[in-house]
Amino acid sequence: MGATSEKDKFNLDSTYFVAFEMAHEALARGLAASSDLNITQYRVLTKLLQAGEAVNQGALGKLLGMKPNGITQAVDALEARGLATRESGRADGRTRFLRVTDAGAAHVAAVNEALVESLYEHFPTADPTYRTILEAAVAAAAQIEPPLNSEMANRFPATRSLVSIELLRAETERTLREATGASFNECRIVQRLSETDRPERVGELACALHLSPVNAARATERLVGRGWARRLKSPADKKAVYVALTDEGVYQGFLISATVNELAATKLWAHLTPGQREAIERVGHVVVADLDARRQAKEQAAYDLLQEI
Repeated sequence: MGATSEKDKFNLDSTYFVAFEMAHEALARGLAASSDLNITQYRVLTKLLQAGEAVNQGALGKLLGMKPNGITQAVDALEARGLATRESGRADGRTRFLRVTDAGAAHVAAVNEALVESLYEHFPTADPTYRTILEAAVAAAAQIEPPLNSEMANRFPATRSLVSIELLRAETERTLREATGASFNECRIVQRLSETDRPERVGELACALHLSPVNAARATERLVGRGWARRLKSPADKKAVYVALTDEGVYQGFLISATVNELAATKLWAHLTPGQREAIERVGHVVVADLDARRQAKEQAAYDLLQEI
């Protein structure tokens, strides 16, 4: 990975990935609720719409980083649904040119609306400040992967954010596994333990990272098996199980942090202005803090209703 300047360095902590995963899940739900296309097929469709003209199938595959059979399968699905057309080239009959149909353009518009609704449903947007932060982050994420046609730059930002987040998520998982050998959730737990610098209950880790208790427990078990974490118990509460990093875990925490920040600099920040970068970083801290405060208030309300037996 290339070197980054001091001004480009952001320390992306665990709240970034919480917001990242929340956005990914919300966008994925919006796509699933409004379309029978998978993310790869939808990505191809949106690229065709951005082009505004016929696109060489081979060139499109290279642009999207897709293998020939992958782009062929995606285009087959789009053509079967009437969302795109595929024609032979006049000079070379073996060359295929793709074009989005009116139905395809309408489909993207409908899906984009569903994506926006899903984001607003799952993020705290009733507060105008939070809504502004979310919209700024979505607009910023839409610039991560530049459109084929500059005229499309301001259209369907939620759709382009979905594509960008999906690609970044896959790239992050792959890079972290190559660097550490660990899964995405394992790395997130190590990152969180590095930040708090104290033993944490597995349930608390799950809440802080917005993971399911089962996924948090499984990831913690694997970390113990790797020798990156150790279990601790409390003499005051024999049911409570805590987890803390070992020396090897502390080292891996530094590696994970460096990998995440370098990946952000080369893949995430490359096409963004300083303001857009700040918007993406801010959505994690502000929105996640609000969600945590709401959860704590709900728990406190339940405690206040407790009665003596």
